[in-house]
Amino acid sequence: MGEAQQRPEQRHKASAGSDYAAATCVQQDSDDIKIHSILGQVVSAARQRIHVNAIRNVFVCMGVGEAHPFNIPTPPQIAPRLQHNLQYFVVNYIMLFTVVLFCTLVFHPWSLLCVLATGGAWGAFIVQRKHLQHLNKNGFKEEHFVYAMLAATLVVFSFFLLPSLITAIGISGGINIVHAFFRDPTHVIFRSDPTQTDVVAPIDQLV
Repeated sequence: MGEAQQRPEQRHKASAGSDYAAATCVQQDSDDIKIHSILGQVVSAARQRIHVNAIRNVFVCMGVGEAHPFNIPTPPQIAPRLQHNLQYFVVNYIMLFTVVLFCTLVFHPWSLLCVLATGGAWGAFIVQRKHLQHLNKNGFKEEHFVYAMLAATLVVFSFFLLPSLITAIGISGGINIVHAFFRDPTHVIFRSDPTQTDVVAPIDQLV
């Protein structure tokens, strides 16, 4: 009788354990899907705005050959001009920030080394994501590695990169804002398709 009563209890415990394991697996899969979705959205948004074709050459940036490439906008033109130029020259502005940051880090070798190590760690993490999934069997989830990488990145930014980052943002940001403010976008040539002819934006669209 005692053994007969214990068997259903053991079966119930085994069933409960399997249900808990299944629920844990479902939760892990849900967390992985969320992480993949967020990363996918970030990468997709970055690719839409930052790509090789969005790089403007020096002649377009400086308005070489134009009669009045730079001028003072009227008050109604300020906001549309800034919005347009910041979107149109976004890759060039990012490149300028990168160059200024690199030049700043050259004078701080230890900070540069930490940045390179952090960037290499993120690159290795992205490349080796499939291999890290095997560690899920040992109780490590992908989000644990993401949190650890974010914490390490935060430490590097706070203690090693913050002064250089503030300097680079100040210098490049000031130059970019001045350029976006004075650059006349009515003379900028848009090329939505390389096979199409050049189209100049009318002035009434930017007022």
